[in-house]
Amino acid sequence: MRFLFSSPWRIIQLLMVSEILWAMGEGLFFYLIPVYVQELGATPSQVGIAIGIGELILTMVYLPAGWVADRLPYKPLMLGGWIAGLIGVLAMAGANSWQTFIPGLTLYLVSGYCFPIIDAYVARMAGPIPLERAFPLLSASYALGGILTPALGGWLAQHEGLRRVLLISAGLFTLSTLTALFLPMDLPTERSGRRSIQELWQGIPWRFGIALLGLFAIGQVGLVLLPNFLQQIGGWTKAHLGLFASLQALGTVLLGPVLGRWDQGRTRPLGLLSAWGLGWISLLLLLVGFRHLPVVIGGMILMGGIYAGYSLAAARILRLASQETRATSSAVVHTAHSLAMTLAAPTAGFLFALQPASPLQVAGLLLPVAIAWAFWAGGFDRKTEAAYVLERHGV
Repeated sequence: MRFLFSSPWRIIQLLMVSEILWAMGEGLFFYLIPVYVQELGATPSQVGIAIGIGELILTMVYLPAGWVADRLPYKPLMLGGWIAGLIGVLAMAGANSWQTFIPGLTLYLVSGYCFPIIDAYVARMAGPIPLERAFPLLSASYALGGILTPALGGWLAQHEGLRRVLLISAGLFTLSTLTALFLPMDLPTERSGRRSIQELWQGIPWRFGIALLGLFAIGQVGLVLLPNFLQQIGGWTKAHLGLFASLQALGTVLLGPVLGRWDQGRTRPLGLLSAWGLGWISLLLLLVGFRHLPVVIGGMILMGGIYAGYSLAAARILRLASQETRATSSAVVHTAHSLAMTLAAPTAGFLFALQPASPLQVAGLLLPVAIAWAFWAGGFDRKTEAAYVLERHGV
């Protein structure tokens, strides 16, 4: 059985199946968490605290987890994330108050520590498959799993209650975890002598990571309160907002693999530039055409490029990183994403209070500068590209 699933494409396919199953389970309940926590007796501010605790811990855990993972086989640490998420959703299903709900929610959110480790595992095991092709496929698989399940989860919660929905999600998470068990074990990268902390530090592409933090933060300023803008100013209903979220996921499925191919073999991240460029166009479309359904549909599909852009950012930073710092370098991307959300949410709230269109206007104004910065910081020379190609082919 170990040899049956050991080829690079088999590994990618197993991960795709596991991602689809997990996204289906998460899609059933994740968007309903704030409502459910309030139904359990929490105030709106306590709902924010309950969610914020887990996100804050996750942001702090990414880099230490990546540093540890770079010294061990990746698979056991990856599986720890799957198992922690499964235990977390079971704990949420068993909670009968918002206070007892928080530990399960926190564990579920913190289980995301495994994301950069999964990225590093793919980089280690993908062989000749370009990361710019593998990562968008995994991102598209996750988006595919979440296209229809939010609407289904809402219907089931209305008729059966969210506790039943959480148990169904736990079943899908179990299948996802069992699928991941078939992944082959990886071996840690052989280190050429003892390297100092300074040398390992220099193997992490910090310049690109800082550029990504700026890009993600500015992008999220425009995105975090977009549903509120569309509902309050555009006049769209909650049902429409659910449809728009599905269209965004569809955009990731359609655009991600294409944009990934544009980055293959290029010293500059053209696919990443295009992904965020499409996101910028989508923000402008929504800013001027928020009351017209065809414009909003087109804008939401193009916005899927932004979420494909996150996977392309992870692929690019792994191209820039040394072999000994891959999980840590991928953790830089995920830390930047979480920290960007932390910075963008209050900024967007302040701007929205001044004028609902202000977050979109500020993001539309600053995003081209941030895209150009990331495009410049994510480049490498032909010598680095040649060394990467030789490594992927085992030379």
